[in-house]
Amino acid sequence: MFSRKLIHSHQLYRIQGDLYTLIKPIGYGTYGSVWMSKTQNGEYVAVKVFNFNQSSNNIDVNERLNSFNSEVQMANRLLNESEYVVTMYGYEFQSKYNLAFIVLELADELFLDRIRILHKNHLNSKYSESDDFISSKDRQNIWIQLINILLALHRHGVVHRDLKPANLLYFGKRLKVIDFGSAQDEFAGYSGRQRIGGSRPYSAPECFSGQIPITSKADIWSVGAILYFLTYGKRPIYENPRPPNGVSSTSSHLVQDILHHCLQRNPNRRPDHQWLVQHPLTKSSRLGFLNWLRIH
Repeated sequence: MFSRKLIHSHQLYRIQGDLYTLIKPIGYGTYGSVWMSKTQNGEYVAVKVFNFNQSSNNIDVNERLNSFNSEVQMANRLLNESEYVVTMYGYEFQSKYNLAFIVLELADELFLDRIRILHKNHLNSKYSESDDFISSKDRQNIWIQLINILLALHRHGVVHRDLKPANLLYFGKRLKVIDFGSAQDEFAGYSGRQRIGGSRPYSAPECFSGQIPITSKADIWSVGAILYFLTYGKRPIYENPRPPNGVSSTSSHLVQDILHHCLQRNPNRRPDHQWLVQHPLTKSSRLGFLNWLRIH
């Protein structure tokens, strides 16, 4: 795991001229740790810390630096998409500490925590209409927000590559995506040396092969995998639409259709963004349709 020895609670760091107090860690990832922090004005933010003093998880310093640079670059590109992407307030590399910082808005709730509540409510509801993990209404609401996030990335030519439940946060009722450390330019082209890796099974298979170009179809796989999780409460361990052992297929033919099309190992067989927006599960919401109009 990421080294926890150097960074301590209640340490102060000046980032782009502003003081931040690290209060407590709220997450550890492949490339860094995330801390609930407080500004001089008493406002709470999240501060992501990249530690370049030592390598871990077989990740060298250069790879960690690439992740930091990618996250800053993509966050800057997506600054106008604050409805769907967590806002970056500032960033800085400090050679004195051999650390890098990214200051972000602090979420109200983890996506996974919200899903657990929705699952419990679904189980306890006397109006429960299916055996799916959460109610169809809640699932569709989340699906629409996922599509809007996908469209926001697509508008700016960003392939996230690591869309997964752990990289989604709630700000009130609004769902936003975080962590662009693995992201890439959609139009960068294929060099044969593109970065390999992600989070199975939410990252598309081509993210691990290094043999074919990684395009926006990778994120289409990911939203399909998240829909699978919302439907069955488990990851698609077979990396296909097949339900988990001992679980019947969802009764929703619309969800079955999306899972079948998105969870195709060959990216050329996956649908494009227009197909997802025009799908009945999406199109029944005016929100999804209006956001599609924004990019056409």
